[in-house]
Amino acid sequence: MDYSYREPVYPIGVVARLLRVCPATLRIWERKGLIKPSRLGKNRFYSKCDLETLGYIKELIQRKRINIEGVKTILKSKRCWEIKNCKPQERERCKVYLNYAKV
Repeated sequence: MDYSYREPVYPIGVVARLLRVCPATLRIWERKGLIKPSRLGKNRFYSKCDLETLGYIKELIQRKRINIEGVKTILKSKRCWEIKNCKPQERERCKVYLNYAKV
């Protein structure tokens, strides 16, 4: 995996704008334990990986109408490709993975 994928470089305002949510929403999701951004002093920074997770969280909460505890349970569960140790090229042909990746 590319190191930059996990590097926290996006400030909360940029992330909020990209996800079309307000910064307060991101703070609430953090306080509820859905995401843990990196901190530099009091400032929050997010990685590309965090952005993908936040997009998934937004989908679950806003479109699928799943509550916070349900989202926590889903985020803690392992995906089938993690259990089966699928190679990246196998994942690109997997309907389940592709459905998850486009969220």
